Amino acid sequence: MNQTHGQHTPVLVETVVHLLTPCLAGLIVDGTAGQGGHTQALLDAGAYHVLAIDIDPNAVLSLRTRFGENSRVSVAHASYDNFSTQLAPNVTKRTTGTLLDLGVSSNQLDDASRGFSFRLDGAIDMRFNPMVGVPASQLVNRMPAHHLEILLRDLGDERRARAIARRIVAQRPLQNTAELAATVASAFPNRGRAHPATRTFQALRIATNNELETVAQGLNTARDLLQGGGRLVVIAFHSLEDRTVKNTFREWAREGVGRILTRKPVRPKQEETKRNPRSRSARLRAFEMEGQI
Repeated sequence: MNQTHGQHTPVLVETVVHLLTPCLAGLIVDGTAGQGGHTQALLDAGAYHVLAIDIDPNAVLSLRTRFGENSRVSVAHASYDNFSTQLAPNVTKRTTGTLLDLGVSSNQLDDASRGFSFRLDGAIDMRFNPMVGVPASQLVNRMPAHHLEILLRDLGDERRARAIARRIVAQRPLQNTAELAATVASAFPNRGRAHPATRTFQALRIATNNELETVAQGLNTARDLLQGGGRLVVIAFHSLEDRTVKNTFREWAREGVGRILTRKPVRPKQEETKRNPRSRSARLRAFEMEGQI
């Protein structure tokens, strides 16, 4: 996802525009619009209409401020796994292209109150939509040690999951992200290049927002709404999401509903990662439905 518009170019923007260029004459859904960087790039490329949606109410406010006067953009507060309800105002039930830019945005990471960052002190929240669901603090402070260990191992690929879970349980209740990050770090005898809490925060965020289930459902929703020749472009930022996208696209190809456009995931070039270090882990995959637009 993207930082506030004007701060930097959205991730893999040239590739996104290139892949969606055949789709510009119809309705394109920017399923995780963030601050609208990709939406703006698609408009600049000549998109007829873009439906920009986001589950984060702060992002929706920014999108409405940025595009409120633009008749070629509709903005909606919705999750990308169930955006079909947002299509009626656009006088169509089918889309020509969909973009899903998954994961946490730079704006969310840089807002201490959201609880996504282990480098900033705030409430242990981590919800993409802070108006619904339960915060990550419920997992941290209530989950049994064994279940917490499984969560950290399965969703964070954390090798020291057991030691971290035990430290967290021993120090509960943890009040803020600074306490959580310090507790996790205490389970590491040696510090590597990455912060010790990186994988723990990732796992807690994924669990809090049911991200893997949302990705799977979002892919199927996008497929059902794409017309013949329509394209789905997905940018993932961790291996679990990317694996879900890869396996889903392969299954669709085997079913004969379309073809995979990216033989391997497209990664940001070195100059892009220098401008935006958070783009380093981005992996883009694309799929085209059978037929013609």
